[in-house]
Amino acid sequence: MNTYHPVPRLFGDDFRERPHEAYDQLRAAGPVAWAEIAEGVHALVVTSWATARALLADPDFSRDPAHWTAVADNRIPAELAYMVIPGVQRAEGRVHERLRRALEECLAGIDAHETRARVQRDSRMLIQRFAARGHADLMREYAEPVVALAFTELLGCPPGTADPLRDAVHALTAAEPDATLGWTDLASILRDTIRTKKKTPGTDLTSFLLAHPAALSEEETVGQLASLIVLGAAPTAAWIGSTLHALLTEPAYASQLVGGAVTLRTALNETLSVRCPVANSSVHYARRPTTVHGVRVPQGVPVLISHAATGLDPGRPGRGDALDRSHLAWSAGMHRCPAPGLATSIAEAAIENAVDALWDLSAPISTVAGKHGPFMHCPAHVGVFFSPPQERGREDEREGEQGVRTQDVRTRRSGMNTPGRVL
Repeated sequence: MNTYHPVPRLFGDDFRERPHEAYDQLRAAGPVAWAEIAEGVHALVVTSWATARALLADPDFSRDPAHWTAVADNRIPAELAYMVIPGVQRAEGRVHERLRRALEECLAGIDAHETRARVQRDSRMLIQRFAARGHADLMREYAEPVVALAFTELLGCPPGTADPLRDAVHALTAAEPDATLGWTDLASILRDTIRTKKKTPGTDLTSFLLAHPAALSEEETVGQLASLIVLGAAPTAAWIGSTLHALLTEPAYASQLVGGAVTLRTALNETLSVRCPVANSSVHYARRPTTVHGVRVPQGVPVLISHAATGLDPGRPGRGDALDRSHLAWSAGMHRCPAPGLATSIAEAAIENAVDALWDLSAPISTVAGKHGPFMHCPAHVGVFFSPPQERGREDEREGEQGVRTQDVRTRRSGMNTPGRVL
């Protein structure tokens, strides 16, 4: 039985299983409305695209959590540690300009083709771990670890840190009770990486940041790397998982891709547009008491932009389809995501390899609960069945004897003809 709350809760089992009910309640209250983001912690949430776009450029609001009353009072809820992670996304003014310039210039030195090749290699390795079973959870066993591997290699982290890093990021973004410990573990991994790269620089982002003329301190470097991982790795894994789940459970969505009506990159854009993996983020704080659309905004209260809700706003410009890039998934303004191309390359390579290696995927359950907490919007699990390699080999032999091209057979078995199946 559902328990009534005066404002919607963006956490807990009810929210995980029926997030649309919370967003419907928020929209009914107006473009800006109150919600509970943790037990006893309230925030304002923006669900209107136009209001969100304006807020992202409003100088009367700050991204610095030092303005949050909970920070000033030293009573930050442990599960909301995600909201106070340092980095360029929280900085302002000249500090923000300096950190942003350093990050963008160092990211420009990353070889996108090499990154893509690494993702393809890592994804094949991960698939080999479960291919013989004929079933897997493509979120926990594929999307999350492939992204963790990509980011640890991108940053030049020591071998063996991908799993601890993934666990730390999961605790933070899922708003778990041990989120504070997740931050401690993540910062420890990054400090170890920085110490190693000071002694032995490489062609990785950590080495580039340490050598940059901006002369970042160790704590600034930790913040830069942490913000890139938490705000980059978690959404990218959610992006991959959400897209795979949609391809598996929505035949109309899958048939556009299989039939050649859209490319994989366009399908990925549709995920950002209508299934934004970042649910409620881009936290702002009023510098002084103010109002937004007639709603009083007290000083020191978090104001979150609901990217999941703004993408489905009927007043959003554009058609809201696969070709519409008016979504705010990458944020906007001076705090816009600094590496959308890198994230796209990782997601695209991972999905390509999954549907190529596991070509007769099927999902037994079309609706699954989402991630914990208010920050990520994606299935917690993407359970699938597929033919193990040995069975596929025998089937390919039979098809070869009949003179039928395997690729044609795979296309006929796609989501165009069989609900719940793709490629």
